[in-house]
Amino acid sequence: MLTKILFTLLVIIGVALFYRNKTSMTKAAPNSRAIKEPDGSLSTRSLAYILIGVLVAISIGVFTYNWHQQNRIVDIKVTAETGEVIHYQARHRDIKGRQFTSLEGVNVTLGQSDRIEMLNQ
Repeated sequence: MLTKILFTLLVIIGVALFYRNKTSMTKAAPNSRAIKEPDGSLSTRSLAYILIGVLVAISIGVFTYNWHQQNRIVDIKVTAETGEVIHYQARHRDIKGRQFTSLEGVNVTLGQSDRIEMLNQ
């Protein structure tokens, strides 16, 4: 997830540098005419900054949502073959197939005959 965020920031910085160099080259051209924008319109620079802001906000939102989903607590009810019922609580990120680590730090590995029920809080 961190690599996705870093890649997105790298692309944003690259686009910003490209537009900065492009605008500085157009300003340095001796035959360039000043183009007046109609009142009420956004400049290209403002539009680029708004786009960058939106992309950063979306990236932060996706990162926060994924972090929240991975850290939610799940109630786990394990029913053994003998009928014994044991209740655990674990974070969603700590559940890996038929094994998990509870909030108390207990590593639990389930057998093939064990029945498991997971309830979100």
